[in-house]
Amino acid sequence: MTNVWESAYFDAYDKVLLNSDIYLAVRDVHVNAMDGCDVVLDSGCGTGNVTIELLGRGHVVHAVDMSEKALDILGKRCADLGQRPRVHRLSAEHLPFEDKTFDGISSMFVAHFVDDLQGYLEEHYRVLRKGGVFALTGRTSGKNMEKVVDSYETSLRKRGLLPRLAPEMEMMRSGIRNSVSNIVKHELSAEAMIELLKGIGFTDIEERPNPYFGQCYSLIASKR
Repeated sequence: MTNVWESAYFDAYDKVLLNSDIYLAVRDVHVNAMDGCDVVLDSGCGTGNVTIELLGRGHVVHAVDMSEKALDILGKRCADLGQRPRVHRLSAEHLPFEDKTFDGISSMFVAHFVDDLQGYLEEHYRVLRKGGVFALTGRTSGKNMEKVVDSYETSLRKRGLLPRLAPEMEMMRSGIRNSVSNIVKHELSAEAMIELLKGIGFTDIEERPNPYFGQCYSLIASKR
């Protein structure tokens, strides 16, 4: 199977998701959680939808992802911005940063794909300063995503973007059904993830409303 993160999937990604009500709601949870954080890590930044919003608010952003294609798209999107992120192509399971580097960390739709979830979370705890904020959204399952995909299509229709973006919508639907859903490695409930975060040392963990039909959770945690 073609590596979905280097495939045409990312050609459709922003056209669909940046017009999706449920996706934008979660993105805004992550962006707003970084208020008051000067230096931020966007872990698994993808094409940069969180990164770009943070840059626009004046944050210093380190953007980390393994996908060359995603980072290339991010670079093109930032070409006209006054500020660029510090981009790192690497696995977020092994971060090359010193302890307590970041005031805030955003991890949106990433944790369920990593090989070593415990190690991934411990690394992010390590590089987060005391008093820092960790925003985490993950999937509870790799299955039953049809409501989610249908919601993406409904948002496009509401905005009058169908049928013009019908090919991109079909590419997203196919990518999620045939590739993305099949590579989910960790299927944890919000409650299970909260317990895992507590065991690592995160505190003040709050669950935020997540509109993904019970398939995802969004958590905000602190390092004390």
